[in-house]
Amino acid sequence: MPEISKTADQALALLLNVAEHGPGTAAELAERLGMHRTVTHRLLATLEGRGFVRRHARGYGLGMVLRHLADSVENDLLAAARPIMAELSTTTGETITLHVREGDEIVVADRVLGTRHLVKVDYQPGHRRPLTAGAAGRAILAHLDPPPVPADDPARLTEIRRTGHDHSHDELRAGVSGVAAPVFSPAGVEAALSVVVPVSRDGDLTTWLPALTTAAQKITARLGGCPAS
Repeated sequence: MPEISKTADQALALLLNVAEHGPGTAAELAERLGMHRTVTHRLLATLEGRGFVRRHARGYGLGMVLRHLADSVENDLLAAARPIMAELSTTTGETITLHVREGDEIVVADRVLGTRHLVKVDYQPGHRRPLTAGAAGRAILAHLDPPPVPADDPARLTEIRRTGHDHSHDELRAGVSGVAAPVFSPAGVEAALSVVVPVSRDGDLTTWLPALTTAAQKITARLGGCPAS
């Protein structure tokens, strides 16, 4: 693995912490990350000078430059997936998420909120978790060769490759279930598309499975990929 910049890594860790846990003072952020206060102050001053963070009553929050950067992210995957995700959400009435792999984790790249039910699930873009956890992570992991992390249940990954989907129940967040299918580009598995529901509607996931797999295949076709055989 190439050598990384410790300073850049610390600055990025600060940004991710503020994004995931909310604003904080320099002292609070230093304590959260186990970072020296002097280093934290210096990093925050640099990030503030570039517009990545800004100070307000509760401490340091994310700066507007990040919104500009986020608005400029429009890669082939998101462009291909968004209209199909919206269509799937309309069909199911549920929240649809798109996950991509980053190292040993998966990250929510995009989501379309369900509108049919008062109680619904929301995973914000940027939410991350281990690749081995949950249906979306396993849907991707099952198609990586060699896998970047050891599988907790190799037989389950074999079953995912056979069926083309995976199901999680009350696993990642209490009261949430989901079903996920892989999306492929010419380079291989690219993402995982999911329908996520409160566990009270877990039984509906079987009903929505054909629509989910069809949607994943449509995105794959738009990307020029080939479904796994």
